[in-house]
Amino acid sequence: MARVFKSVLAGALAFSMLPAFLTQASAAGAACATTGVESPLALHRDWIMDGWERREGDPAFVFAKKMQRYYDLQNTQGVFFDNFAPGKTQLFGDSSRYGANWEDLQNAARSVHHGLSTGHDQLADGNVASTTLGFVGRLERLNGEVLAFDGRSQLGWICKDGAWKIRQELNYAWVVEPEAIADLLGKGVLAP
Repeated sequence: MARVFKSVLAGALAFSMLPAFLTQASAAGAACATTGVESPLALHRDWIMDGWERREGDPAFVFAKKMQRYYDLQNTQGVFFDNFAPGKTQLFGDSSRYGANWEDLQNAARSVHHGLSTGHDQLADGNVASTTLGFVGRLERLNGEVLAFDGRSQLGWICKDGAWKIRQELNYAWVVEPEAIADLLGKGVLAP
């Protein structure tokens, strides 16, 4: 009888701890990576080197389709600033409006190529992170005009459902001669 009681007690104890275990497992499953290919800094690199990249013959750039990996398109509130933003507005409070603002520029380009320069860093703690990245770019319009630029980007990330999403964005770029950045184009190595 004592053995049966101990078995029942052990089973009840294990069963009573199950919700706590599942909650911890669920929380652990929802945590966002701080190292590797899904870390904020690696995502920042991909955001530049793939997300904003355009090759001749690419389909039309639709922000909500191409950039959904990086932005929370359900909760679009945040702060998004880019001094190169086309049009009269450089500051947006909604990522979907910010992104749609770039569609005409992207679709009027034959190509947009990027490369990383220096100044990369990541701070991450819990469900928030901040990354900085140096980058260059070369945009060739359909009419053949070339615009080359050097820039810096800082992104604020929030962990949502196990994935990092951009919540804040500060990008600043300046025009340079195409030759000044030619050696960096296509290089996506994160170096300090």
